[in-house]
Amino acid sequence: MRLVNTVLKSLLITFVILIVLFALVIGVYPRMLKAGADKLVLAPLNLTSLADGTYRGSARVLHVAASLSVVVQDHRITDVSYVGKPSGAEVPKLAAEVVTAQSLSVDAVSGATISTKVTLKAIDNALGARP
Repeated sequence: MRLVNTVLKSLLITFVILIVLFALVIGVYPRMLKAGADKLVLAPLNLTSLADGTYRGSARVLHVAASLSVVVQDHRITDVSYVGKPSGAEVPKLAAEVVTAQSLSVDAVSGATISTKVTLKAIDNALGARP
């Protein structure tokens, strides 16, 4: 009986610790993710100074990451594509909007705000690099 009480007490303590950790993760991690995304700063695009070529860039905020290839031809973005699978939501519609707008000032994809910001920052990073 004493052994059963000890085991039950240990299980209860473990269960309480897990509940507390779960609550911390659920309560803190989303705020950390949003704060990280809010720190991303996009530079205005200056396509007139870019040579034709394929530029690669990546960005990450905690678990959300994107690596992209951006093709520039005649001082215009002609294609944006993912290099590998992004860790977060893939937002292909966003790439098309950037190509159409020739700008990073596009609307965020509903339900994928962090992935949108990370993808835009990856494009920004690519165009700040050399081909």
